[in-house]
Amino acid sequence: MKKEEVFSLFKIEDLNELPNAVMRIIEGDIRERNIIYHELMRMNGYDMSYDWFQELYENELSERKQKKQDFTPNTLGVLCSKLTGQLGSIHEPTAGNGSMIIADWWQRCRKFLPYEHFPSQHIVTCWELSSRSIPILLLNLSIRGIMGYVYHGDVLENIVKQKYILLNAHDDTLGFSDIIKANINDKIVCNNEIERSI
Repeated sequence: MKKEEVFSLFKIEDLNELPNAVMRIIEGDIRERNIIYHELMRMNGYDMSYDWFQELYENELSERKQKKQDFTPNTLGVLCSKLTGQLGSIHEPTAGNGSMIIADWWQRCRKFLPYEHFPSQHIVTCWELSSRSIPILLLNLSIRGIMGYVYHGDVLENIVKQKYILLNAHDDTLGFSDIIKANINDKIVCNNEIERSI
């Protein structure tokens, strides 16, 4: 995906504007979000196996000095997924843009036909400290129909700035997940609904 395509799609003039532009899209009108999601898929040849933003983000927006951010190559994510070969939930304490989660998700999806893979059986819990990474992480997970919890905060200090729930209401691997700003004790319950805390 070329930088110019990203600028045009998200109506930005500088890559530093990307996180805010993505957040506006994912928090805005669902129809507009879905149009952009479909266009992103088309621009990337419908290849969902890797983080489309990684190269752009790595070169331009990373916070290596301030937050010691580094990026996991896709091949390492695939290798880790193959080594663990696990089923069930995933916990990623330093998610970044989600490249490790995407690699594992792709390896899991490849084992099933689309109608045999259910996002609710592969719940993700992840943390990310960087405010610039959170919007792209949320987009990367929701465009793939992944279900789970995203904590914007410090996993080491257990400080949460914001919790998000990714809910794939139809439990459809080929569908998108809704992104819901949640209270700390809100959780996904049976029938893919959210149980809200008071």
